[in-house]
Amino acid sequence: MKDRSGSQAWLGPISLGLAIASWVFPYVNLALVVVACVCGVVSIATRKWHTIDWTAVAGISVASGQAVFTLLVYAASLHP
Repeated sequence: MKDRSGSQAWLGPISLGLAIASWVFPYVNLALVVVACVCGVVSIATRKWHTIDWTAVAGISVASGQAVFTLLVYAASLHP
C-alpha cells in the first residue's frame, strides 16, 4: 500500500476542510455537508492500491455530525 498521489490526493483534505467549514458557516452548512461527504466517499471509493485516506474518513464523520446536529436543532425549533 502506498499513499495517494496526484489530484485525488486532495479529496480527503478538501472533505475535512468543508466539514469543518460547515460548523463555521451556519447558513450553508447542509450544502457543505453534502459536498464534504461526496468528496470523502469518492476519495475512499477510488483508492484501489492506496491506503485509506483518513482525512476523508474524518471529513465524513465531522460532516455527518453537523448534519445530525442541524436536523436536531431544526426539529426542536418546530416543536411548540
